[in-house]
Amino acid sequence: MNDIVITISWEFFLGLLGSIIAIAYYANGRLTRLETNVDWLTDAVRDLMVKADNVSSKLFDTGSPISLTRAGRQSLEESGLKSYIDARRGDLLEQVRTAAPFDLYRMQEAAFRLFARMPFEDGFARRLKKYAFETGTSTDLLRRVGAIYLRDIALRRD
Repeated sequence: MNDIVITISWEFFLGLLGSIIAIAYYANGRLTRLETNVDWLTDAVRDLMVKADNVSSKLFDTGSPISLTRAGRQSLEESGLKSYIDARRGDLLEQVRTAAPFDLYRMQEAAFRLFARMPFEDGFARRLKKYAFETGTSTDLLRRVGAIYLRDIALRRD
C-alpha cells in the first residue's frame, strides 16, 4: 500500500505530449527573435560607455540639444573626422535624412547609429585609432563627436 498508481489514457497522453511540443516550438520562436535582435542592447551599452568616457573628456555637452564643446570641435579637426565627413557630406546626409526625414530626435539617433556602425577605410581607421590612443579617448567617443557634427550639418539643411 505504499505505491501510488496514476492511470492515464493514451488520448490524454498524446494530447499532453502535443501541448508540450507546441509550447516548446512557440517558446523557441520567441527566443530566436530575442537572440537575433539585440542591436538595441548593443546601442544602449555603447551609449553608456560614450557618456562615461565623455565625463572626463568633455567633448560634448549632454544638455538638449547635444552640442560639441571647444575641446570637441578641436578633436573633430585634429582627428581628421571633420575633413572625412566634409569629403563624404552628400552621401552621409542622404543616409541620415532618409532614416529620419522629419523628426529631429530620430535624425540625431540615425546619425549616432550611422557613425557607430560605419566602417572606415583602413588608412583613416588607423589615423583615428592613433589619435584616440594619443589623446586617451575612445574611438567610440570620437565617432559620437563626428555624428554630432553630421547631425548639425543635417539640421542646417545645407
